[in-house]
Amino acid sequence: MIFKMASLAANPPRGFHVQYIDDIAVLVLNNKENRFNVNSVQQLLDALDEVERNDSANALVITGIGKFFSNGLDLNWLSQQPPDVGLKFFGMLKEMNLKLATFPVPTIAALNGHAFAAGGILALLCDCRVMRTNKGWICLPEVQLKLKFSTMMVDLIRLKAPSPQVARDMMIFGKRYTSDEALKVGLVEAVCEESQLLDCACKLAKQCIGKNGLDRAMLKTMKMDLYGTILENSALKDEQVIQVAKEINLDAYNKASTSKL
Repeated sequence: MIFKMASLAANPPRGFHVQYIDDIAVLVLNNKENRFNVNSVQQLLDALDEVERNDSANALVITGIGKFFSNGLDLNWLSQQPPDVGLKFFGMLKEMNLKLATFPVPTIAALNGHAFAAGGILALLCDCRVMRTNKGWICLPEVQLKLKFSTMMVDLIRLKAPSPQVARDMMIFGKRYTSDEALKVGLVEAVCEESQLLDCACKLAKQCIGKNGLDRAMLKTMKMDLYGTILENSALKDEQVIQVAKEINLDAYNKASTSKL
């Protein structure tokens, strides 16, 4: 079976929504830069719940529309929120991270463009990644923003990065990886033209599923054993939420994350 980007709805609705191709769920991010705030994270949680309820879905592909896979947190919104809303948001973000990292089917990030900061983390939370050639970067630019990683994120990046050197370059130097660089160091499993991105991701998903399929309960258990403790210990205290909002350098973030593709 050939999976083309044209297989998606010709005019996908705004927001985050799920389509199905054969037994593969495709979560489409279609909200400009696909930044995370309370509303968009709730849409992601709802979409993940929908796929989990669908017993016919054997894998999940996440992809975006346009220049961005995800440009991370909606910092313009977050910086204006009171602590109680910030607490709610980070609680929802933790729930989404835990749900995606331990999702009971194989998960593939199909990087159509920039995967920056929390958008890069979203890609890392997936089991595998494929990336569009010559367009976009995967990058964790927090060092340029003077924004500290949480302990949970440090542990997660160490686990998900293909080597200590890649973890170092991502976290300490904020390196921007092109598709070829990401493939060379093992951040992504494959690179391809945009027109082949969905096909590439779905083929990889089929390889992960294998001929005999995967038991959902066992797959989730295995992922919980690997990632669960890290993610469950990621709660932020009230004062930490306030500090995160205060430390946000919006000008630096916008400059770092909106460079031309």
